[in-house]
Amino acid sequence: MLTGLNPENTANPYDIAGKIHNDILDAYLTGYHTCSTIAQVSQKVDSISALNNDLLNLGTSSPVIYGDIQEIIDSPQTALEQAIANSPMTSTAKDCLSGFMASMLLWQDDDYSVIHQSIISFEASVLSNAEFSNEEKRIILTTSSITRYAIYYTKERKDKDWETSVGNRVGAVQGAVANSSTAVKRSTVAGIMIQNLQTQ
Repeated sequence: MLTGLNPENTANPYDIAGKIHNDILDAYLTGYHTCSTIAQVSQKVDSISALNNDLLNLGTSSPVIYGDIQEIIDSPQTALEQAIANSPMTSTAKDCLSGFMASMLLWQDDDYSVIHQSIISFEASVLSNAEFSNEEKRIILTTSSITRYAIYYTKERKDKDWETSVGNRVGAVQGAVANSSTAVKRSTVAGIMIQNLQTQ
């Protein structure tokens, strides 16, 4: 258990997205649900999400597209590259988000305090970047918030066989292009499905 450190970054205006991700994940895992298909997991996440007022305040989420989740499961790196390439961002913002995702692979074995500080520094650079539009900042900062909280969840639950993977972050990127609410749901469903496959 991590002591004295929590995953938040109040400087990130989309910090709530990561918090909601962990709240929904917690509700799902503590309910000991035995969903095995993308449709079942998605429906259960929807029913949990409907009770989360913070998520409702983020706006109406787009439905989870089962084929997109399957692509994340089958080939997370390709799905990530496609999600970034197909986003409406400028090439500079796409490069920024791609670089952040690549960095996560380098940081994953570090202590959470180091990862947390690295992500907060990244978020500060995004916030101060005058080249990025508000929408580009929203997509990048929603993704980084969910990533920061998801990694905290992994580190906190070491003893409980929960792993987060690139799939979880791909779901965040895919969903963030639509809106922050969709990012939370898609990331959660992708993460649970990949976890299910690892523990079968």
